[in-house]
Amino acid sequence: MSEPATSSKLDRRALLLGAVFLLGGAAALSRFTRKPATKTGAGGPALSGEQFMLLEQVSDTLIPATDTPGALAAGAPGFIRDMLNDWASADTRTGIIAVLESIERQAWAQFGAAFLELPAERRLAVLRRYDEDALSRQDPAYGQFKYLVLVGYYQSEIGATQELRYELVPGAWRSCLPLAEVGRAAAV
Repeated sequence: MSEPATSSKLDRRALLLGAVFLLGGAAALSRFTRKPATKTGAGGPALSGEQFMLLEQVSDTLIPATDTPGALAAGAPGFIRDMLNDWASADTRTGIIAVLESIERQAWAQFGAAFLELPAERRLAVLRRYDEDALSRQDPAYGQFKYLVLVGYYQSEIGATQELRYELVPGAWRSCLPLAEVGRAAAV
């Protein structure tokens, strides 16, 4: 299975390029094996409450609300939490948590404050620097993290219908057309 396209930009267009890989739908689950579901607390067993709040804000910074709702409104952080709790291997959980902790360390190193305490423009600056560094190192855990944010967003009703403007049957249905208008008939 292919990884999403890597780019050092954190804008919606770069994220949309990665979303092309989501067209397989259930293929997003191929990296995970089913675990018994046991949820406790705000973050569940995989994430502490503080880690879940960090996950929410990082997701919101990656896909902010613009003219369409962002990752928070789409429930992407909850999706990631559930995937980590119910499907992810111990290595995957460890990798995602390490990414969150690294982003927190980057915030302290860059601005001397926790990521959650920073204003939006500084959060974006932290993620831009972290993104460039992680992509230059080809960090698989960070790629997986971004992939989960995208999957959580675009598999939600908001992502599929408001961002992508899902159309069940594209184009107008015209049941009877003159052959001269369409050329050859299609073989299906």
